[in-house]
Amino acid sequence: MAKKEKKKKEEKEEKKEGKKKKIDFSKITGIIKKINIKQLIADIKNFKQLPKKKKITLLGGFLVFIIFIISLILIPTFRTKKLQVEDEAKSASVSNLFLYVPPGAFQYRKTFTIKALKENSAEYQNLKTFGNFYGPIYEIIPDDNKEESSLKPIKIKYRIPLDLYYGDNFNNFAIMYASNDDPPIIKKLPGCEIFKDESLGQYIVQANVFHFSKFGLYVDSNPKEVSYGIKTLIEKPPSLEPDLLLVPGVDNDFLGYIPNTQTINNLYGENVWSLYFPNRTIWYYKYPILESKPKNYMDSYFGFYIRTGSNSFLEFEAERFAAELKAKQNKQFDIIAQGIGALIVRYALETHPEIKNVRTLTLFSPPNKGMNIVNPIYYNIIYKKNPEVMELSYGINKEDYNSLFLNISSKIEMYASYYKDLLPDSKFIRKLNNMKTRKDIDYYVIMGTKPDLNAYLKNSKLKDFYPELIDGIGDGLVTLKSAELKNARMFTFDLSYDKLYSDNNVLKTVQKLLSKDIKTVKIPQIKDDDFVESQKELEEKKKEMELKTEKESLANIFVKSSSYMKLHMIDLEEQLLYISKLTYGKIYMLGDNAFVVSDNGVYDLDGRNILNKKILGSIEYKKRLYVTTIDGVYAIDASSNEFMKIKNIDFEVHNNVYYLPEIRKYIYVDYQDGLAKVYENNELISEKTPFDSIKVINNDFYIILGNKVLKRKEDKWVTVVTRAGIEDLTRKPIGNIIDYYSRSYYIFLLTSDYRLVVYDTKNSKVQFVGDGDVGKMKLLENNNRLWIFDRNFATYIDLKNKVFPGVYDSITDFEIIDIIGIEKDTFLLLIKKDGGFELWKAKVKF
Repeated sequence: MAKKEKKKKEEKEEKKEGKKKKIDFSKITGIIKKINIKQLIADIKNFKQLPKKKKITLLGGFLVFIIFIISLILIPTFRTKKLQVEDEAKSASVSNLFLYVPPGAFQYRKTFTIKALKENSAEYQNLKTFGNFYGPIYEIIPDDNKEESSLKPIKIKYRIPLDLYYGDNFNNFAIMYASNDDPPIIKKLPGCEIFKDESLGQYIVQANVFHFSKFGLYVDSNPKEVSYGIKTLIEKPPSLEPDLLLVPGVDNDFLGYIPNTQTINNLYGENVWSLYFPNRTIWYYKYPILESKPKNYMDSYFGFYIRTGSNSFLEFEAERFAAELKAKQNKQFDIIAQGIGALIVRYALETHPEIKNVRTLTLFSPPNKGMNIVNPIYYNIIYKKNPEVMELSYGINKEDYNSLFLNISSKIEMYASYYKDLLPDSKFIRKLNNMKTRKDIDYYVIMGTKPDLNAYLKNSKLKDFYPELIDGIGDGLVTLKSAELKNARMFTFDLSYDKLYSDNNVLKTVQKLLSKDIKTVKIPQIKDDDFVESQKELEEKKKEMELKTEKESLANIFVKSSSYMKLHMIDLEEQLLYISKLTYGKIYMLGDNAFVVSDNGVYDLDGRNILNKKILGSIEYKKRLYVTTIDGVYAIDASSNEFMKIKNIDFEVHNNVYYLPEIRKYIYVDYQDGLAKVYENNELISEKTPFDSIKVINNDFYIILGNKVLKRKEDKWVTVVTRAGIEDLTRKPIGNIIDYYSRSYYIFLLTSDYRLVVYDTKNSKVQFVGDGDVGKMKLLENNNRLWIFDRNFATYIDLKNKVFPGVYDSITDFEIIDIIGIEKDTFLLLIKKDGGFELWKAKVKF
């Protein structure tokens, strides 16, 4: 009896610890000994003469033996591991994955099963296809089937393949995450850390997470060595104006960089900040925020921790920033910082009063007193809860809860590396608030009062958890109260935090503030004399003639208003459709039927995915829509509700494919490093240039490329206009061509540097009708107006009267994805709102 109890106890302990029973090879050896080897060999030799029954027995034995050998090979590969979490810290590992759960991460005892997905499973193959995973993928499953977030960050570690480790200054690894949704959300986890884990004796990449799902390894196929510190963004000749130094938070859009705008004459490309500070050299402080931190960086951080006892990334970064400023004492800076970047700058300047080369400090959405949106305890309360329970307990409806959950989830992931420093009661925030602002530096605070959340929390009990998301109290990131700073002037705008640094009114305000007390030098007027002209004077006259020629080529084709004002011009009148889980969308209108072509199919107004395939390209021609998929070309017209397959071809090898009806040709677009090769069938049309779109204007086909516009004419592609040609006329570099429109002998070009170029082909005259004050998404003619749209911006020019009225509509509630005209002063808008896509009918209100 005692032996039985002891055996049961051992089995129970073995099961509890998740141990796998070892194979008893002594028993296997015993079984093999019982087999008569000589007789077995004789039977194999005389297999054909054996009775049928004995043949079946022999074959069955071989089959069992083979299955046994295969299982010995495969079972260890896909073994699982159990992890039991109580009050103390726990760790576990399965092959390449290592997991560390800190004490108190969960409120009660919790066990998890960690397993590797089978490489031959459909799930594994799908994740590899869509997520660029490298190597094994592991799933962590709660045994109680209750998905909840942890109260402290859990560390996911993944072994780095040494053959792909290029050196200590490379950060080409990250942890990949895949949700359990259908389809899954797949992304690289931000803020990963690369170092050698001495406890494991291996190089690993580590991420902080607050909930479990599926995890794997991301490896950048094009690794680059990284360096950090103060870097040049835009270089200008020396002037009396201080240089501008940008210190971003988690949003790299704060740097104002406009991609694909580099030219031979403009090596750094166009930049939003440079439009408002054209005479200043602009620098930025580069440090790893969302990107992975390489081993050299982590080694420096560990050294800082050993020297100071502080494990604060923000303190560590502030000291590095201070050292960079000291190394550039010969430069004077106006610093503009955002989010956690503002805290880094404040800490550096206020702990190092010996730094004297900073004149002003402008802080966008600074969490001076911390932020609640990174609190994991609050996140645990809202994490994947039943919306009905949330409404009953906290007074928040289903739609608002879904918006809130998505909003907070994205932010807590972005700030996972820094969250403990940003909590209102953190040690870092307390230290910062005990410091004094510098009297020799002017402080300005720029804040929004409109959250980046279209949900009403004011009457819910969650308003106390997330005041940053209450209209009039916060801007989606920080509350006004948290941003307040003694001896700092605060300016507020009815915008969310991520719209502040792209708004004209905000940037004009900053421009005015930073122009204060800047000295100017008056150049005396040079009077003419009676001396014989010198070589220098001849050269000056030559330049005058060149300028005169340049002015003659620049014409006032359109009259521009002297003022620029905001005007509500477009009203959303009727919602026609809602679609979730899209990446992009393009609208087409055939008769009374509207269609949305997306990455995963074509939707009609009933919300049906009537062509449920991967889309490679689409084009409307003579009131018929042609859509190219990986298996051929489909078409639909106004009289039909279903697509008809008209071409059966495999297009999987191409990134984009467009079918040109009537001429029955295909345009293939293949990308490499962001640039395109464009073919018509097998003939190369263009290469190494951005590809924007194919347009149909008056039944003619146009290809819009970054450096030119092509038109198909007389069985070949001819060049309509080139970027270089416009630059020759204006003697100024312009950005890549984004969109094209023509009317009479006027050509309109929308460029990536926010310019609307009008080219008079008859007289070879050019005018920048819009110059930094227009959008850069789409041109759309409707009712004698040429509308210029951006994602959150709209303006127009009057084509009939040739006037640019100087009015614009700034849109903050949603993001425009696509827009078409359907009637006079009537549009269809596809917008992105609250994580979904909505199709609206809209009217011009004047």
